[in-house]
Amino acid sequence: MTAVVMLALALAAAPTDQTVQVRKGMRLEVRNFAGDVIVKVWDRDAVRVEAEHSERETVEIRPTDLALIVRTRSRTSQQRSVDYTFTVPSWMPIDIDSTNSDVMLDGVAADVSVETLRGDITVHGGSGLVALKSVQGRISLEQAKGRIQAETLNDGIRMSDVSGDISISTNNGSIVLERMDAANLDAYTINGTISYDGPLKDRGSYRLTTHNGVVSMTVPEKTNATLLVRTYGGSFRSSFPVTIDDQQRRNRFTLTLGDGTARVELESFNGSIALRRPGEPAPQPANRGRSRVGAPNPPSPPNPPAPASPANPPSAPNAPNAPVPPNPNPRPNPRF
Repeated sequence: MTAVVMLALALAAAPTDQTVQVRKGMRLEVRNFAGDVIVKVWDRDAVRVEAEHSERETVEIRPTDLALIVRTRSRTSQQRSVDYTFTVPSWMPIDIDSTNSDVMLDGVAADVSVETLRGDITVHGGSGLVALKSVQGRISLEQAKGRIQAETLNDGIRMSDVSGDISISTNNGSIVLERMDAANLDAYTINGTISYDGPLKDRGSYRLTTHNGVVSMTVPEKTNATLLVRTYGGSFRSSFPVTIDDQQRRNRFTLTLGDGTARVELESFNGSIALRRPGEPAPQPANRGRSRVGAPNPPSPPNPPAPASPANPPSAPNAPNAPVPPNPNPRPNPRF
């Protein structure tokens, strides 16, 4: 019996481990339905493909003149999960398209394109065009440079040590930008906080917009910028003295710092706008947790028992064999 079980397990698991030689000018294309996708780098002009899957799935590895294409094929009508680990040269552009995958890239130094329907995207590196898109998942990007695009619908976006022209959007999530070096920035969310930490470059353009949340920006000393501030249901505050140039109406005005060469637009419909110096704490975004695909939600803790009301303490039990005195004024039972 044990031998039969071991044979069945061996047939169910059919790992793939193959190394393919590549040359500069090729990119890695990955198409997967579900499962983690991990990409790391080494100093060889080759791609190692490791995959964990059942015998019902096959991994197609096909090199062309311009790309190394890796796809998951199923022998049945039902697509199943396949976990991939790729080891690639750092110069290789990456293109990943999946439906239900958490995607993690570490050390890449070329173009990156990642799109998933349900899953988190975590990228360390990237240069050139870095485009990250998820519908149900968080996006995290570190140490990237170039033209940056990040979009998710129902989670937050966090970036640090990123430089270039940056476009970010989410519907339900906060945007946290730390140690940035952006020449142009457009950050938009409907429900969430936006926090920006970085210099404001001369002749740069910065637009931070939220409908329901706080907009917070660091302003280094000797900054040259014109700030257009709009908040309809919130307030404005600054940790350093500022002078309002033109106040068109309540909570809608213009500030000029230095010679005003950078253009900054800060807008919140139902939230405050705050300016602070570098090193001062930023507002903390709300924690929007998300369960992994297929994982059950943790059970809710039981409600504690309600304490007894002081005005109506619990009655003490009658002593054993103690006679109950008759009611001197009996009343008939009410009729309902």
